[in-house]
Amino acid sequence: MDGVSAFPRAERRDQPRNLDTPRRASSSSSSSSSSTGNTRAIPMHAPGVAARGASTLLRARANVRLERVFRSPTHLVPARRRRAYHIPARAGWNDFAWSRATIASNERAASTEGGELRSIALDVGADAAAAYAVPGQFIQIRTSEEGKPAFIAVASAPGKSAAGAGTLELLVKAQPGTTASDICALAVGAEVETSPVMGKGFDLSAVSDRSRAILFATGSGISPVRALLVSGALAGKERVTLYYGTRDVEATAFAEESATWPCEIVRVYSDESGAHVQDALREDIASGKIDVDATFAVLCGQKEMAEDVIALLGDAGVPKDAMVMNF
Repeated sequence: MDGVSAFPRAERRDQPRNLDTPRRASSSSSSSSSSTGNTRAIPMHAPGVAARGASTLLRARANVRLERVFRSPTHLVPARRRRAYHIPARAGWNDFAWSRATIASNERAASTEGGELRSIALDVGADAAAAYAVPGQFIQIRTSEEGKPAFIAVASAPGKSAAGAGTLELLVKAQPGTTASDICALAVGAEVETSPVMGKGFDLSAVSDRSRAILFATGSGISPVRALLVSGALAGKERVTLYYGTRDVEATAFAEESATWPCEIVRVYSDESGAHVQDALREDIASGKIDVDATFAVLCGQKEMAEDVIALLGDAGVPKDAMVMNF
């Protein structure tokens, strides 16, 4: 499912996936810190920059602090009321009534191997949109009454959809043979059927006393993480770092917008570096960048990535209840 950590798909080559999407491995990331002015390269020997070897490139960017592109080190080990259908869902989730929604916009967001990511705004109506309360929640979408639903995380923050009132923003991966691909092919104005907003989302109540957040996303797993970042839920944290993994720059959704997010970004391009977000984390743990007593993690992406990150942080001393997922 897209952006739903079950663990959803990531991006060695791509991202989280729909339940009806064939499983593939993937992972990657980046880091950022605030600054003003034009983008410029900072040499590793520059004053105030801790040299970390040729594996890392630091760049100052407008509206962000520092952006770090992880290079693989040589030592790495390899708006209208909806008519509800009173048809109970039988998909392992609670019964619900399907409702109609309309495609409000549908634009290309990034390329993927064998497909693309589409940024889709869905007009679900005011009541349904108001039920979305926690970043990380998702909806089920199908294109026909008999169709198999795709599980897709909401990419906009609660109450903050750029498409306007009554809408939800989504990031959907088009992959042949899936419901998600059918959704991506729909024109503006087309109707789909949707579930109510579902899931617990990213529940941060257990980590409210921790001051440093590290976020992990691969591929379309960036969708709910983006919602969390722009929601303001992490405001007041001493430090927020996003490890964002994609295949390459062209496969990176929200590439320009991310420069405005309130976090540092560690980008890992797997095709370029041969590495993944867990490799960047491993190096940061080894170099002492992770304060295990103050840190909590939020994860959404490919299962292997999530398992590796949880193991690495656990071995470093971060308790398991300080690792948050949306599924």
